[in-house]
Amino acid sequence: MRQARNLAAVFAVLRSRLLLLWLLTGLIAVVAVTGMFRLRFDDELVRFFNSDIPAYQDYVALGRAFEGDGNDVIAFVEASDFADPVVAAAMSDFLLDAQFIPGVRAALSPFILRFDGAPLFPYPPLPQDEMAARLEAAQAQVPMLGRLLSADRQAMVVIMPITERAEGGQTDRHSVLTELARLGARAEAASGARLQLSGYPVLRDEVASALIRDIVLLNTLGVVVGFAVAVFALRSFRLGLLTLPGPALSVALGIGLHGHLGVTINTITITLPVLILVLATSDAIHISFERGRQAGRESALATLRAIRRVAVACVFAAVTTAVAFGALATSRSEIIAEMGAMGVLLTLSSVVTVLLTQMVVLTTAGRADWFNTLFKRLHDRPPAAFGLGRLTALALRRPRLVSWVALVVLAFSTWAYSQAGPRYSLLDTLRGDSPVRQVFSQVEDKLAPVSLMHVVVNGTDSALVRQVAEVVARETGSTNVQSLASIEGGAAALADTVPEALAQRLVSADGTQALVSVPFRYENGETTLALADRLEAALAAEPGLEPGMIAAVTGLPVMSARVAGVILDEINRSLLIALGGVALLILAWLRNLRVALISLIPNMLPVTLIGGWLMLSGSGIEFSNGMALTVAFGIAVDDTLHVLNRLRLAGGVRRITREGLEEAFGEVTPALVTTSLVLFFGMSGSFLAKNLGVAEFGGIAMSVFVLALLADLLVLPAALAAFGPRSYLRTRRTPE
Repeated sequence: MRQARNLAAVFAVLRSRLLLLWLLTGLIAVVAVTGMFRLRFDDELVRFFNSDIPAYQDYVALGRAFEGDGNDVIAFVEASDFADPVVAAAMSDFLLDAQFIPGVRAALSPFILRFDGAPLFPYPPLPQDEMAARLEAAQAQVPMLGRLLSADRQAMVVIMPITERAEGGQTDRHSVLTELARLGARAEAASGARLQLSGYPVLRDEVASALIRDIVLLNTLGVVVGFAVAVFALRSFRLGLLTLPGPALSVALGIGLHGHLGVTINTITITLPVLILVLATSDAIHISFERGRQAGRESALATLRAIRRVAVACVFAAVTTAVAFGALATSRSEIIAEMGAMGVLLTLSSVVTVLLTQMVVLTTAGRADWFNTLFKRLHDRPPAAFGLGRLTALALRRPRLVSWVALVVLAFSTWAYSQAGPRYSLLDTLRGDSPVRQVFSQVEDKLAPVSLMHVVVNGTDSALVRQVAEVVARETGSTNVQSLASIEGGAAALADTVPEALAQRLVSADGTQALVSVPFRYENGETTLALADRLEAALAAEPGLEPGMIAAVTGLPVMSARVAGVILDEINRSLLIALGGVALLILAWLRNLRVALISLIPNMLPVTLIGGWLMLSGSGIEFSNGMALTVAFGIAVDDTLHVLNRLRLAGGVRRITREGLEEAFGEVTPALVTTSLVLFFGMSGSFLAKNLGVAEFGGIAMSVFVLALLADLLVLPAALAAFGPRSYLRTRRTPE
């Protein structure tokens, strides 16, 4: 009678609180939806390097003093011969009309240059033979012409700096680019030439459209894949549907919180929502599996008991993932630190949301007759583990051998990982078929290098600037060094000699500094830094150039390479912080140092194996794979925590027995396999992302998930048996 009264009291509490829980769930949904309407996307790639690192501050100072190339739209034009009057007239019309587009500040091209006291391209156009001879003569006497027009007169570059507002800049930029494309199409029709747009504004426009597309694609595929795996594993369409509400609300809340907090979705944080989605789906599936094990109890009580039994592991899995994100939050890069902070918030809010939502959904659905029938069937026919349970059996047959082999592999892969140096390239985020990247390559192949390296001279004396320019030309081997030294009359004649947009690239706005710029062929960060260091050494050794006359060599390629090296070191440090944090959390949870240390073995292996492969393959540590290793490590610990939780519930953590290991892994393996499938296939949509960095992040994360599952089913049971507290192997007299 007493048990019946207690059970009745529990049911009364559940009924009275269910409405309140539904209201709380509805409030979360309102927060999520209203936040989505405030969501903004950030296409500012340079913000990735925003930090207190000196190289970034030098770049900021450059932008304040001089006209930069960050807002340059580059038009690459190919024609049969620009000396042809028809082609020249069509391009002249294009350039004239382009400068009337609101936001286009100038059009730097061969058409603005002068030769023999007259415009290089007279109007009306000269006959083709005369124009060809004029251009040939100008190639030797006008240094800038070589950067803008090829020697065979079949390729030309037009540089059009545009103005972007802080607010509404994306819309304005897209309008400018659309109008330039329209004018380009008209010029193509009139002349038979081919005109393609590139440059940083075009790249940003491409990124902005890709962000919106990718976030919809990644999360839609994540939901579909999670649902499909759940239906397959639970062998029921309706039970599969019941796993959707928690993950759907979790990812909606994650996106909504971005909007409410004013945190933009960018090329780094775009992976956050889908990570939250797959984590929440995994939690929902774990809850469904445990609900199947409780099928013999009354429906509401069985749901409550199921959630209670898995909640601890789910919460600790969220906390370990939050630790990994928290480690990234220590980065000096503003955008990575922002991702880390949002990752902490989203993982913790997600686990609360999915536990709450699945509680109210399963409790409410439990009133239907079909509900208990389906879970009873799940209880009677547990999901299969696709034969992966044999890995545990293999491990328990030779636990010491498996454990020591794993430790040797861990030691070697850790060494290899430590030898993998940082690697960075500005082009890493662009796929090979990106129009921006293709135009970039074509300009460099047919004309001149596009990337610029800058030396700031603290003064505008023509002799001083000429000396610096000569050193730069000598060390780089370039004949296209751009400086005040090439202007007859120096700074005083600048305003009357060249357009304002070009003048501001030679002398600072306050007239106290001059800029020497050299185009170079960009390959990657390593070669860029080597050239910059060599140039700085040559300038430091040049007689007559006293300290303080010359500032540090800078420019976007130089700055990004220098800052990238610092940030990549921080990302590696973040992984070490995550490792230590996870060990301490498991220690605090289970209060067993031995088990905490053992648990690190199967979780470090996937990371070090992939890190070692990055070294052996020559790929190196990049932003995408470095962050993926740190974040995926935090997520992969999920499987280990569910195994340890199963052992804890059975009372087998402080004393390891073979029977306890077999029972725990027998119960949890189907869930681990299923949730690993969700994690793996849920991230597979990243391969379809337009941003190459997102695809690489997804590929590394998927690899970690697979290796983590194999390590948890093979290495973890062996290590627990071989090294676990009061293990049965220590008391067994007969050899293995």
